[in-house]
Amino acid sequence: LGNVAKKYKLYTKVTGGQRIDLFGARVDQLPLIWKELIDAGFESGHAYGKSLRTVKSCVGSTWCRFGVDDSVGLAVELENRYKGLRAPHKIKFAVSGCTRECAEAQGKDIGVIATEGGWNLYVCGNGGMKPRHADLFATNLDKETLIKYIDRVLIFYVRSADRLQRTSVWMENMEGGLDYLKSVVIDDRLGLCDKLEAQMERVVDTYQCEWKTTIEDESKLKRFRHFVNSDQTDEQVVFVEERGQIRPANEVEREHFKLVEEV
Repeated sequence: LGNVAKKYKLYTKVTGGQRIDLFGARVDQLPLIWKELIDAGFESGHAYGKSLRTVKSCVGSTWCRFGVDDSVGLAVELENRYKGLRAPHKIKFAVSGCTRECAEAQGKDIGVIATEGGWNLYVCGNGGMKPRHADLFATNLDKETLIKYIDRVLIFYVRSADRLQRTSVWMENMEGGLDYLKSVVIDDRLGLCDKLEAQMERVVDTYQCEWKTTIEDESKLKRFRHFVNSDQTDEQVVFVEERGQIRPANEVEREHFKLVEEV
C-alpha cells in the first residue's frame, strides 16, 4: 500500500473504521493501481458500494487481559463471509472481546460482544447525524448460531428494506419492531429461515473480487477514462500538496492557479 501511495502520490489515511483510504487517484489510474494491489495479494474493498465495510474489532483475548474471546478472529471470519454483500445501504460491523466495548459494537448495524457465556448479538445501530444505540438481539450464542442469526437478519434486511434505508430506520419503521424481527429470525414466524440462509450461502459462494473482474474485462476498462471520446486526462482537476501528500485544491487555491496561468 505504501509503495502504491508513493508511486501515485495518493493521500493516505487510516480511518476510524480501521480501513486505509487512498485518495487522489485519477480515474484512468484506477485499473493500474488495482492490478498492482492484486499482484501484491490484496483484493477489492467495498466502501464504494452500499455494502459491508470492514469489521472493526479490538485486540480481544489475544493481547488484552480483559478479553474473554478472540474478537479479531471472529471479525476476520465475519468480514470474509459477508464481503461484497450488496444492500439497500452501507452496513457496518464490529466485534468486541469483552463488555468494555472498545470496538463500539453497540453503535453498528451488526455488533457482537464476547461474554463468559458466548457472544451477544446487537442489531440496527448506527452513528452519524442521528445516532441509534443497537438493540440487544440475542445473548450467549455459540459461533454457529451467531452466524446463522446474522445471515438471516442481513438477507431479511436486503429483501425487505427500502432503497437507501439504513438498518436503524428499517427497524424503526417495522411494525412490531425488535420483537417482530426476533420472531422472524429466531422463531421462524414466516417460515423463511431456510430460504434466508440459502440466499446468503449463494452470496458467499458467488463472491468475486471486483477489481480483478474489472481489469480482466476490456469492455469494463473503457469506463476508466476522463472522456468518452478521448484518452486525454482532465487538466482542470487541480491538486495541491499538504503534509507531503496531495489533496484537491479549494476555491481560493484554484483561483490562484488561474491567475498564475494567465500571467
